[in-house]
Amino acid sequence: MKKSINIILVTVFMGYMTGCDDLEYYPTDQLSDEQVSNSPELLSNITVGTYSRLREMRYVRNRQAAQEFPGDDAVWVKNSGDNRMLTYSYQHIVNSSVSTQFWQEAYYGIFSANKVIEAIDDNADEENLQLKGENLFLRAFMHFDLVRMFGRPYSQSPETNLGVMIRDNTDVSALPPRSTVKETFEFIESDLLKAASLMSISKPSIFGSKEVAWGMLARLYLYMEQHDKAIEYADKVINSGRYNLLETSQLGSYFTLLPENNPETLFAIKLLETENMGKGSIGSLYHSQGGWGEIFASKTYRDLIYQNPNDERVKFIDPDYIYDDQGNRIPDPTEDVGFLLRKRDGLSQYFINKYTLEGGVQMLSSPIVMRLAEMYLIKAEAYAKTPGMEAEAIEMVNIIRERAGLSGEQLFSTSDLKGYATVLDVVLDERRLELAWEGHRAIDVYRNNRSMDRSSVQPFGWSGPMLVLPTSNSIVHLIPETELALNTNLVQNPTE
Repeated sequence: MKKSINIILVTVFMGYMTGCDDLEYYPTDQLSDEQVSNSPELLSNITVGTYSRLREMRYVRNRQAAQEFPGDDAVWVKNSGDNRMLTYSYQHIVNSSVSTQFWQEAYYGIFSANKVIEAIDDNADEENLQLKGENLFLRAFMHFDLVRMFGRPYSQSPETNLGVMIRDNTDVSALPPRSTVKETFEFIESDLLKAASLMSISKPSIFGSKEVAWGMLARLYLYMEQHDKAIEYADKVINSGRYNLLETSQLGSYFTLLPENNPETLFAIKLLETENMGKGSIGSLYHSQGGWGEIFASKTYRDLIYQNPNDERVKFIDPDYIYDDQGNRIPDPTEDVGFLLRKRDGLSQYFINKYTLEGGVQMLSSPIVMRLAEMYLIKAEAYAKTPGMEAEAIEMVNIIRERAGLSGEQLFSTSDLKGYATVLDVVLDERRLELAWEGHRAIDVYRNNRSMDRSSVQPFGWSGPMLVLPTSNSIVHLIPETELALNTNLVQNPTE
């Protein structure tokens, strides 16, 4: 479905008044709250509409850009007039289409979720409680996306740094200020806990469920540095029996599977084949088959992944080989893959295929929000930050590496970190290997108060910073100027 389902009904009441020949019309352009509250079908329709907000390109494409483009796993080979280039180059502006469109779509979705949340009592039947739980999850999910885009990492003075507006009702006249990062995270936590308690119906991974809420809580607690709780909720997902890591032989085709049929996927933003945007899709920048092919795997990422050419995750990179007249690859020892590749502006074309070929359809992709592998890596990081739990952290890392086809000397032990200084360094690089281009890298770097080395991602005409410090003002987007004008209680993020 391309557009959100909007519950708009025009009814005409016609009646004759006693002793009056005039026909009177009483039009209305909306359903009453009572009508909505008493109709499970209407509540379900509104919920479907809220899910639809997530897959609007104004939301899903800008979400991916805001979370992924500031990282160091990919290089954009050219300058572009697209405002996503400003996100990529850390040159934020107050009228960026990325931040403006995302902010608006997120709060539209939150308003829709609030309509259902307000309409359903906590003592309703199982079906309605499920709907309420899903909308609480969606409300938390969108607030979480917003605070990661416009608020600083939780590890940096969350009591004073500003997060985003908390919208927990449908009062359109209210003009709330930005809550602190801590207050925003605590609101998200409360919503997710309640959502998990209300949802009891198992649904495919394109919908909310208690396990999805648990997974989001595990991520939230990791960001909040509540390591025991992060482990607890990751374990709830792992031990739920609902999910399994894909077999090693299937890993390379992970993103071609329909998310609702993928046993590892917790939650994905489902796009139908009829919604495929082709060259306007997320994947169009990452691959040339059906897209523009302007973003390649970065040199630092390739240096990491090609240390073990038998790592199944190399299959998420699609090198653009040049063939001779007999159809054979041409040797080139200067390339990571050992063969000659096509270049663009001097950069070898290592395309990325995590956002195309879902169901075999070029440029079709339902972005994966959470998957089981992340739960193991959440545990790994939480263990790595817990004194005396280094061996448990390494065990979680090795589960992911073994699934990727690695073995023997390719695995870690506490006595052999393969040159890494700490177990945490091991974990963060494994997160980078496993979750590349899925929107984690920049967040992982800055919430761990590390700097981002961008020296290997400079394309032709690059004008962005070579090193981005975790204290830089540029690691968060600016509040859209249109929203500042509408709500004078909002405060802009600092600029450099």
